[in-house]
Amino acid sequence: MSIITENPRYSCALGGAVATAKNIYGTIPIIHAGPGCGNQISMGQGSLAGFQGVGYIGGNALPSSNMYEQEVIFGGEDKLNELIGSTLEVVKGDLYFVLTGCTAGIIGDDCESIVNEYISKGYPVIHAATEGFKGSSYYGYEIVFETLANKFLKPLPKNNKTVNIFGIVPYQDVNWQGNLEEITRLLNRLGLKVNSFLINKQGIEAFKTSSEAALNIIISPWIAESLANIYKDKFDIPFIRYPGLPIGPTASSEFLKQAASALNIDNDLVQKVIEEETDYAYTYIEKMSDIYKQFRFAIIGDTNTVIGLTNFLINDYGQIPTVAIITDEPKEEYRDDIIKELSSFEFAYPPKVVFSDDRYIISTEIEKAEPSFIFGSSLDKEIAQTLGIPHLSVSFPITDRLILNHAFAGFRGSITFIEDIFRG
Repeated sequence: MSIITENPRYSCALGGAVATAKNIYGTIPIIHAGPGCGNQISMGQGSLAGFQGVGYIGGNALPSSNMYEQEVIFGGEDKLNELIGSTLEVVKGDLYFVLTGCTAGIIGDDCESIVNEYISKGYPVIHAATEGFKGSSYYGYEIVFETLANKFLKPLPKNNKTVNIFGIVPYQDVNWQGNLEEITRLLNRLGLKVNSFLINKQGIEAFKTSSEAALNIIISPWIAESLANIYKDKFDIPFIRYPGLPIGPTASSEFLKQAASALNIDNDLVQKVIEEETDYAYTYIEKMSDIYKQFRFAIIGDTNTVIGLTNFLINDYGQIPTVAIITDEPKEEYRDDIIKELSSFEFAYPPKVVFSDDRYIISTEIEKAEPSFIFGSSLDKEIAQTLGIPHLSVSFPITDRLILNHAFAGFRGSITFIEDIFRG
């Protein structure tokens, strides 16, 4: 039986695929879908993640076949063929990524054959089946990287100082750019080269060399399992998971120790970096001790954000959790581990953990928890106003502030987060 969800907090598989592909520098998504799909997805994600915009190729500029009734009845393959040809002529790119929506998937257009014709002529075109009904934004993110891995990766000599970062989904993590920048900065301090693929203009050529990495670091307790196994099985690259964003001195120190241990990095260097970064963070955190207030908090958002902020608020900032609501629908087999991550605190009772993206259920759980501060999305401002308590937007969707390279991750990101709490 179908379930109607009030105000879901993610897009469809096509949405996640578009968000991921268009942020791999030089990659041009080509949408084979119904009219408006690409525009609504691209514009919606950009505006609902703190008005980040659509970038070089997105929104009204996103190439789309705009399939109507004629294509539904007679097929849309000719239209897709024409679209690919015209896009190659007028849009400059290094890779053209055909992404299919629900309409193309339902009628069974043979997109792969059309793409293969262009490949045979030497054009850099690939295809992924990303019909929206197949899953959420997180599935779209995974299928884009899996398709790239299966298409482009070949064995390369190992570079013991190179790592790949996966698990942070553009726009679904509203601070994705700033978070990736801060995580990259910390790993750079350990002498590592970091492939994030989504920032610093790392395009498809950077991805093609990712099979030389010594380690894949997945920042998520549940995303990218299949992708990690492709690297492991084909190129003997191990992976570690850090469950949730590393936010603040405690989590960021543990994150660096785990990465360093997996790569056999000199412990003296690791300790030096941790001590310097911790000292930097607490130099600022101590300055607000005179206005420190303890509060009971509810938090709503994707798994990475909820785990990361909850750990920081309890372990480093001494706050009291009431309820943690996970909105990105992690697979059932990972949920016990997620609950465990949100239950292992030395100095605080764990919050109630709820898995739901339904606005009514979320509001009901918050009311029952009786918090004095809400960390959530812009959708949760209403319940905060009803309860007469402060609210800070930290998770998708966000429409009440601008986000460019904002970050919560790392030592420095936690300072920004505290500033946001008091700015709110």
